[in-house]
Amino acid sequence: MDLNFKGKNVAVIGLGTENIPLIKYLKDAGANVCGRDMKNSDKLGERYQTLLNLGIELRLGLGYLEGLTQYDIVFLTPGIPRSLPELVEARRKGVRFSSQMELFFNICPATIIGITGSSGKTTTTTLVGNMLSGSGFDTRIGGNIGRVLLSEVMDMTPRTKVVLELSSFQLQDMKISPEIALITNITPNHLDVHKDMHEYVEAKKQIYLHQTSENAVVFNAEDPLSTGFDKEAPSRVYYFSKRPLPEGLSGAFIRDGWIVIRDLNAVTKELLVCSINDIRLLGLHNQENVLAASLVAYLVGAKIEAIAQAIREFKGVDHRLEYVATIGGVRYYNDSIATSPARAKAGLLSFSEPVVLIAGGYDKKIPFDELREAVLQKRPKAVVTVGDTSQKIAEALFGLAPIYHAETFEKAVDTASSLADPGDCVLLSPACASFDMFASYEERGKEFRRLVLKKAEELNPQS
Repeated sequence: MDLNFKGKNVAVIGLGTENIPLIKYLKDAGANVCGRDMKNSDKLGERYQTLLNLGIELRLGLGYLEGLTQYDIVFLTPGIPRSLPELVEARRKGVRFSSQMELFFNICPATIIGITGSSGKTTTTTLVGNMLSGSGFDTRIGGNIGRVLLSEVMDMTPRTKVVLELSSFQLQDMKISPEIALITNITPNHLDVHKDMHEYVEAKKQIYLHQTSENAVVFNAEDPLSTGFDKEAPSRVYYFSKRPLPEGLSGAFIRDGWIVIRDLNAVTKELLVCSINDIRLLGLHNQENVLAASLVAYLVGAKIEAIAQAIREFKGVDHRLEYVATIGGVRYYNDSIATSPARAKAGLLSFSEPVVLIAGGYDKKIPFDELREAVLQKRPKAVVTVGDTSQKIAEALFGLAPIYHAETFEKAVDTASSLADPGDCVLLSPACASFDMFASYEERGKEFRRLVLKKAEELNPQS
């Protein structure tokens, strides 16, 4: 990537908070910057004045994608479909596309650890960060997890460790890969933006395709869609699995109830980390997240003692099978992060007790086959549907469980509560994005938490 921006004509498409540091960097580097966004000045709010103060040209509202062929490089915000006619035409005429993340990769002096996958990214990223910090490294965590690190890059050194959660959108146009890469798993996701599953998978693969022989990549040995990725990898390949790995493979696995790290390239071939009973997170999928995090942290140089301590202390991340309260003997769990059927499947199968499931939301054009598979296996006590996908979910689960429809989110929580008996769990694990009713899965999870705690307060008011 050419890092000489002086006098270059540059467009930044998407004027969210994450691109403000990018615009500042480009301006300081001498670029002629035009910021473009579908939103008008009113919808941009305070950001509009910030952008004006930066002294850049702005093109807002309808037509924000017109005239892109006049630029030397166009920086795209994650999530803009690359199939839009204006983008296709600009690419055809030789315009270079990039992103804030690709620029960060090119100028960052630190060791970069990149973590992607259809689920488990945030939990694994957070765990790796904790393991490295506990080992004494200057550690920064960012990317899709919500923290933009471009503004911190001048404070980093070659000894710094940067742990990035990377979405398919952030990876899509990347021509550079991190030194250590991990793919937690791949299941259908974001097919409302990616033109097909092939494009989604190819985006994920950019995390390792540009590595060197000195780098390392970690794959999920139990993930069928990752099969064959190892043959494409130019770097050292490691695996993680809940089952013991074949003797010839290096990686992390469970054997006799213990987490084991095997590195056939090291002097000590195998290391015991800790017992799986030390994992405080619910679900077999979280065992996989812990295995993946332990292996990645080890490859970066974390101490085994720090890895084990991080596992023992980690209680999870908000909105990920988060325990909220117990009301009248019914436990409530917030799994709002489950924005795909695969994630909802993992959440539902984490419970041994009867479950009343709340599902539904924005339609990402993903089949509900995996949710049906989980319901067939778990047989929840009832399913309460809500949001745009209510009918689709009801059709997918027909005959497998009692289905109730709620017109509002609050009504969904009320209905689920009325169906649950002492000893049951009410689980919000929507299998869908939140955008039909909420701005984000975090907002949805916070509202679930608020409604549940309100019920608890009504039942047991503070004196």
